[in-house]
Amino acid sequence: MINLFQAMQAFIKVADVASFAQAAEQLNVSTSVVTRHVSSLEKHLGIRLFQRTTRKVVLTEAGADYATGCRVLLAELDEVESRATTTSKEVAGELRIVALGSFSLFRLTPLFATYQAAFPLVKLRVTLTEKRVDLLEGGFDVGIVTEHMIRSESLVARRLVDSRAVPVAAAAYLDHAGYPHVPADLAAHRLIAAPLDTNPQTWVFSDHEGNEASIALDPSLTVNSMIMQKQAALGAMGIALLPLEMVTDELRSGALVQILTDYAVLNGDIGVSLVYPSREFVPRKVREFIDLAVSYFH
Repeated sequence: MINLFQAMQAFIKVADVASFAQAAEQLNVSTSVVTRHVSSLEKHLGIRLFQRTTRKVVLTEAGADYATGCRVLLAELDEVESRATTTSKEVAGELRIVALGSFSLFRLTPLFATYQAAFPLVKLRVTLTEKRVDLLEGGFDVGIVTEHMIRSESLVARRLVDSRAVPVAAAAYLDHAGYPHVPADLAAHRLIAAPLDTNPQTWVFSDHEGNEASIALDPSLTVNSMIMQKQAALGAMGIALLPLEMVTDELRSGALVQILTDYAVLNGDIGVSLVYPSREFVPRKVREFIDLAVSYFH
């Protein structure tokens, strides 16, 4: 008789690593055991879960649907077990986090350190990206991302940070290219921005009286990392629109200069949210991280 729980565990592990051999290694069993579990599960369900070739293992459409359900069931079981625990030392396992790379470098490390100090048996598996991400397909427990990065549906999203964007440049660049006084002056300047498929194609400015001016972007440099945009601005390569908290130290030291201070940028603010799958049972290791992150940023 099939051990459905073990078969599901083996199936999900193969789905995560796209390899029977790697799944077996991580589960500390033989490849034949994992293969037998998946084959038994396919026979039990009457469907093919994977397309197998000599080079890779890919979920079928039915397999992908079943994997989503399995993840929920296994997470619920994890939650049932974790509810019986009473001490932080009993919270263990891996917590898979995907985060906006630029944001993580200057805000998240203290959060991670605080979490691991409270739950030392939880291993953090952090993936940094600037691209759109599907939380479920990627096998992540939580995401700390901007709204445009979210591809998954049925997610809970809790806003952590709203960061105001400001246009900045190095004094050396401005001394050479001139200081813009109104948004229209930007047409004569070199601009640094994110790729246009992930970023507004205009910067919209508003003065104190509410008059708006839209500046169409024709950047001299596009890069999908705010860290590199900042470095490019510091290197006198042009004007960048960056979160204020990301450049506070550089503005204070004079390494960067904020321009067009009489105007606000209406469409450049960055909202970073904590997202996680919407389900009734959230594993305790995830729930504790969610609670800590929300309190940390508020």
